[in-house]
Amino acid sequence: MDASNKLQMSEVNFQDQNQERGSEKNHLEYFGIMFDKLSPEDLIGKEFETIEEAETFYFAYAKAMGFDVRKDDKRSSTRTGRVTIRKWVCSAQGKRSEKYMNNNNKVRMPKKVTRWNCPCLLKVRYFKETNSYVVMNFIIDHSHDLVQKHESHLLRSHRSVPNSQLELAKSMRRVSIKTCHTYEYMVDRAGGFANVGFTIKDLYNKLDSSRREIILEGDAEAALAYLKGKAATDTNLFCKYSIDENNRLANLFWRDSNSLLDYSCFGDVLVFDSTYKTNYYEKPLVLFVGTNNHLSTIIFGFALLVDETIETYTWVLQMFLESMEGKKPIAILTDGDEAMRKAIEIMLPGCPHRLCTWHIAKNAQSNLHDPEILSEFRRCMFDEVTPFGFDQLWNDMVNKFGLHEKTWVKMMYEKRHKWAEAFISGHFFARMRSTQRCEGMNNFVKDYLGNGVKLFELIPSLDRALARLRNNVIEEDFRSNNSTHVLTTQLRQLEKSASSIFTDNVFHLVREEIDKVGGLITSRIMRFRSSRVYITSRYNNNEEYECTTVYHYRESNPRIECSCKLFECEGIPCCHSFNIMKHERMREIPTSLVMKRWTKLAKSEIQSTVPKENVPSEALQLVRHGDLSYLGSKVSYLASKTRKGTDILKNELIKLEPVLEEILKQEKEIRVISSDCCNNIIQDPIKVRSKGMHENGSSKGPKTKRKCGLCKNYGHTRLTCLKRNRMRGRVSGHTNNVQELPPKKKPKL
Repeated sequence: MDASNKLQMSEVNFQDQNQERGSEKNHLEYFGIMFDKLSPEDLIGKEFETIEEAETFYFAYAKAMGFDVRKDDKRSSTRTGRVTIRKWVCSAQGKRSEKYMNNNNKVRMPKKVTRWNCPCLLKVRYFKETNSYVVMNFIIDHSHDLVQKHESHLLRSHRSVPNSQLELAKSMRRVSIKTCHTYEYMVDRAGGFANVGFTIKDLYNKLDSSRREIILEGDAEAALAYLKGKAATDTNLFCKYSIDENNRLANLFWRDSNSLLDYSCFGDVLVFDSTYKTNYYEKPLVLFVGTNNHLSTIIFGFALLVDETIETYTWVLQMFLESMEGKKPIAILTDGDEAMRKAIEIMLPGCPHRLCTWHIAKNAQSNLHDPEILSEFRRCMFDEVTPFGFDQLWNDMVNKFGLHEKTWVKMMYEKRHKWAEAFISGHFFARMRSTQRCEGMNNFVKDYLGNGVKLFELIPSLDRALARLRNNVIEEDFRSNNSTHVLTTQLRQLEKSASSIFTDNVFHLVREEIDKVGGLITSRIMRFRSSRVYITSRYNNNEEYECTTVYHYRESNPRIECSCKLFECEGIPCCHSFNIMKHERMREIPTSLVMKRWTKLAKSEIQSTVPKENVPSEALQLVRHGDLSYLGSKVSYLASKTRKGTDILKNELIKLEPVLEEILKQEKEIRVISSDCCNNIIQDPIKVRSKGMHENGSSKGPKTKRKCGLCKNYGHTRLTCLKRNRMRGRVSGHTNNVQELPPKKKPKL
């Protein structure tokens, strides 16, 4: 073989004939010969060093000419495994089998014909003597029209989603940006649809393929593997799950180390509620929620449940307490679910349990209807009276409106200790009356979730939601610790003391109490050996409302107690206490009236755990990719300003690509999966039916199959119905058989 026929890929010139974007001419050349002028004689006998070089050439030629390529014949040596013969053909090569063309019993309309015995091909063969691949056959004729230049980007063999774009789409998806919007962003960056290199359908398919690779052993296994990976860096992560008799994932509970630290500081009051429509399996998602020193919502843990029975809620509460090292809350709020209530009685006996006032008010509207009755019911719920006073209000309402036989009224009276202010007063609930925080968190996490979300996507999405919440807390800490309030009240020293102690949001509440001091009158002061008792009332108010406040001044830590019980209920000093501080000329708030959970130093004894070692390689890769993407965008922007800059950057990137590929090849880790890892695979859960309203409350039977609107048969729609095709055939005079129309032939070049 003549050495002059040997071509290295570096010598093959795939150069743009016209460099300016938007030019109608975009022909490529091969050694000075335009692709559209290339003949078989120009190529037969030429050599390529590798199969990849030959394939790259033919794909570039096909795209420039306007046809699709399909890999065809491939033969390899049985001894060495080297490819000896390789052939590429036009995708229109071959012909659809006659049995599919003449089948009159089709249910669906057949796909359009795309093969017309096209002869176009490139065939190479390996020669040991020259250690190269020689072109044996090169046919340029086609039996069909070639696509127009503006359509060439739609040819299947010339479309692919690069890994860089795939990672970008994944990143966008992780932060809840829709794939269609991501694709539009890529189009904008590329300068048009023709320059992206793939269609939106290709991107959807690639993402779906990537998802399937992750859950190759099952969705449940992938989710548990993610949690196990987190446990490698977060040693205090807690995760427990249960399986059913079919080895399917039933219940799953988890929380990380930061949740444990938050619970140790703010776990005195617990709110938990379930939400739906967050995942593919319709498993109820339970959020364990509390409030921190900024009055902001924090999350202590998550659980996915198989159902909402007493046994399931008991299990999840048991796991929660176990994860929190046995520490129990001093109060709990729920929405009134009976299974929850009984599980709480089992796991937290004696714990004050408050029912959500919002749910009670909503149920009252559904059961009482009459606005006058509702007004009386609200008085029973919110009036600060004694238990005896509550009974009087309740009996008056029942007798006045004849509610003695009302089942819902009887049930609510039996539960009065869980919702009436008369019985709840004096218990600390961290300023919470309802499960509104859970409802708010449900809506918050649903920004990251949805009906189609699999488990392996759900848990990382919840981690991102948690990260966002915790970043908000850091911002609130920063604002509280690095700024001071403008003092506006007349009790400046006490206000300044409150400003230095409490976080911003709590300070605003405390300042409101300080402001109220001006509206109080001290009617009597009774002095005793170790205390003084102040009787205060509101200005311009009859003595219907009097408050008794006791100041124990002889104790080592002076203590103030007030009959309004605001401090006991909400943890902040009341206006009556500030009135005493004014009379006693105090300059600082006594420590006995400072609840640490509301202060800036609430978390002073603990430090947030931020894993710094053994960071997973996937996370590091994402960080590196983001860093390089940021730098790359800056360089690309500067280079795009001039033609010279663009050429320089493109050439440098082309040089770097093989270097980086070689580095990746050398450093690629080979992960050996143990042979016994698949012996006990946790199966994916089945879809469950949760409590509450379904399908707008309607009661429906089994879902019926979709029926065609034309022929009334199943398995297809009117868009793909053969009857529609036959009707079109009768109108145009054709038969109802599928016809293979002879395409126009492309003249020889």
